[in-house]
Amino acid sequence: MSSEPADEPERFSSHPSGRRRPLRVPITSIVPVSVLDEASVAKDDVADEGAENGVSNVVELSPAGASIATNFDEDRDPTEPSFVTEPDPLGDDDIEIDAADLSEPSIDVRFSDPPETRPVTDALAEGRHSEPPEEIFLEDAEVLSRSDIAPPPDQAAEMVIPIPKPPPPPTDSAESAPQEVEADQDGPWYEHFFGEAYLRTVRAATPREVGVECDFIERALRVPVGCRVLDVGCGLGVQTVELASRGYHLVGLDISRTMISRARDEAEDRGLHIDFLRGDMREMVFEEPFDALLCWGTTFGYFDEDDNERTIRRFHRALKPNGVLLLDVVNRDFMIGSQPNQVWFEVDGAVCMEETDFDYEKSRLRVKRRVASHSGQQNDRLYSIRLYALHEMCSLLERNGFRVDAISGREATLGVFFGVHSPKMIIRAERLAGPFSEAGNTPPPVPSPPVPKGALRPSDLPPSGEDG
Repeated sequence: MSSEPADEPERFSSHPSGRRRPLRVPITSIVPVSVLDEASVAKDDVADEGAENGVSNVVELSPAGASIATNFDEDRDPTEPSFVTEPDPLGDDDIEIDAADLSEPSIDVRFSDPPETRPVTDALAEGRHSEPPEEIFLEDAEVLSRSDIAPPPDQAAEMVIPIPKPPPPPTDSAESAPQEVEADQDGPWYEHFFGEAYLRTVRAATPREVGVECDFIERALRVPVGCRVLDVGCGLGVQTVELASRGYHLVGLDISRTMISRARDEAEDRGLHIDFLRGDMREMVFEEPFDALLCWGTTFGYFDEDDNERTIRRFHRALKPNGVLLLDVVNRDFMIGSQPNQVWFEVDGAVCMEETDFDYEKSRLRVKRRVASHSGQQNDRLYSIRLYALHEMCSLLERNGFRVDAISGREATLGVFFGVHSPKMIIRAERLAGPFSEAGNTPPPVPSPPVPKGALRPSDLPPSGEDG
């Protein structure tokens, strides 16, 4: 290597391409080293040390935009350069290396002793980048993460991690299937829901509101004053007492003992004689039929499909021929637009929260009702109501001996129904005359319309297969 010192630092000319030309530094025999950080050596010390050792110049090893590649191989050719400046892969141009560039005077470069490093074997490096097993469970992952107990790389390929089989699917059973009607240890929800706890969460209707409802009921029923009217699911008897005060003979029926007791007290306070009966609408039987039957306030739809239809047949049996049924139910098409929903409201000494969701398979509105008192007590109840679309309700009535003749969407629109925009379906239906078997599924026969004069009757047609 050149040992002639230079009085003045040699200035290297630029490469014809406009960039610094690559610099190759041959090193004959050195041990594996690590390059010191440029920041750790002061520029003045480097210059003085280079002058003492006969170094002709201190230069920048890598031009801008280049990377340094090192090769510490003991068996390499001494004439092969140990440092090669390679072009930046993201650069614009590839730098060409001329043979004349390799004949430049060499420069001594001093290195510090490298720290002892652990050699990386090919097997270990290959094991680091091996593919993970097809499926690793939590317990397996904990074992494989510990290097002190992991198998050697040559045995890892033969090692098979057992994958447990998935659990069998649950068997279908009546207990696992969701119940159509919510029930608990006390029975179906409607048998014990309407008690004192429920009444504390209900806002009492004002006399004006009750008067508006009864005005609508009178116009919809279209029965004269003095007729006998049965109020099924009368509850607190609000409408029952008001209609009785207007001259109708009322009988109230409800399954809740608490409701019936409150209704009797209200009738006595107003000096009215009303028969309030506690009973199930699916089992009601009366010796004398009624002129009209009122089922108000979303009382219909508590039961399953069979019992709901059974209730309609009881309605038919409780009415006189051509008697009137006025049925108030929630409009399914209106309700599903706001589901799921969550509401809360304050009551006397408590907060009531209701979470509602619609079961499209069963067509039931399912409600989770929670009442939390200020003292910290909490009461949760579940209940559901079967909601009907208009065509379903009409079909249910018509196949059980009724004829639908008027539908209202709310109390303010008598005889007018606005489809999905009507929150209610207030249906007026007349009981068809004629026998009707409660065990059958067919409505009573309807007389055929008169045949126009000159038209062919079915009996006038020749039997099938015969020529006219």
